[in-house]
Amino acid sequence: MNDCNKVMEEYLGLDKGERVPLKVTLHFLTCKNCRTQARLLRSAERSSVPDSCKQTALDDAAILAVMNKISAKNNGKKNPISLSKWIIGGAAMVVLFIVFSVFEKPGSNHPLTVYTYIELAALITAYCALFIRSNMDFFVKKIDTKARRK
Repeated sequence: MNDCNKVMEEYLGLDKGERVPLKVTLHFLTCKNCRTQARLLRSAERSSVPDSCKQTALDDAAILAVMNKISAKNNGKKNPISLSKWIIGGAAMVVLFIVFSVFEKPGSNHPLTVYTYIELAALITAYCALFIRSNMDFFVKKIDTKARRK
């Protein structure tokens, strides 16, 4: 019973949404009393949650009113996404990468070559990250469109 008290104290010490440790989970699997107490605690928590914390339907009138207000504030202004500069920059990186590979001496194991390829990989990674960051609206709209179709 002393082990049960320790396990329940550890369980009660967890934050909401925090993963239950393996030791506690294994104890719950073997101890019916602790498993029942944990289930009752979760049930009590769910029943005591105020209505203001529960999720509201997306077609609720208040949400629609807020969305209409935001839409009216933007007056239909769209932020045009220009991909031409990104395509030119990406093509330039590819051309420079090919030029470097062509003019490099075959079979050279110079450490400078390794560092250059590491820098190129970092440059390509940063380029992709900046592209996604600067065009986040485009990606969010695409994700939102796919979510609405379902």
